[in-house]
Amino acid sequence: MIRELFEDDTREAPVHRISLKEIDRRAGRIRRRRTALGTAAAATAVAAGMFAVLPGALPAGDHTLARPQPPVPTEQVVYQMDADSAQSPGELDDVFYPAGAGPMEVFVHCTGTQAYAGLWVKDELVAQAPCGPITELRWDNVGDPDRPVQSDGMVRVTARVFPYTEAPGTLTAAEIEERAEQARDEKMFATIHVYRYPGLFSPPADCAQPLVVDRAGSGRETLEPVRCEID
Repeated sequence: MIRELFEDDTREAPVHRISLKEIDRRAGRIRRRRTALGTAAAATAVAAGMFAVLPGALPAGDHTLARPQPPVPTEQVVYQMDADSAQSPGELDDVFYPAGAGPMEVFVHCTGTQAYAGLWVKDELVAQAPCGPITELRWDNVGDPDRPVQSDGMVRVTARVFPYTEAPGTLTAAEIEERAEQARDEKMFATIHVYRYPGLFSPPADCAQPLVVDRAGSGRETLEPVRCEID
């Protein structure tokens, strides 16, 4: 009813008055404007949310990610206290290391034949084992570093080796010395090395890591890794 009366009143309204059709037209325009503004605001909010979770903008220029470089291998250093070698098992000289220099590791190696070795530290048989051609006698004093010392402050290490065809089993000190004496004229290459623990007898297989032997009294030597020319 009110709408009909208002339409009758405004049908013949002067031009300076506003008719109902004009009100409807203006209201529709306002609604469309608000709808457009709401849509734009929602789009802006979504865009802002996306930027909040995306990484920051990259600087201009090359955007290639830098790959981490592998660390430069540090040299491995082993400290050799003494060493000796001989072409005959009866010719190996005694070797020495300073008392109080820390735990030591001793290697006896024999090449070219099956051989057996005994190891004495200050006249006490401390180890025996095959020493060649692919095995070695290895002994350390980590559990018992305080060995008898000579008057000059050095500890004496003695090795005796002999070739064999059958594994000799466990022998007494006298039996090892006797068999080594009997093999004095045998031709075989034997070596004994004393390192500050932990020692290393052979160069590393890892070609990237250099091995440096620091020999007491004669300086340092860098050993070439083995088989590095093979891909």
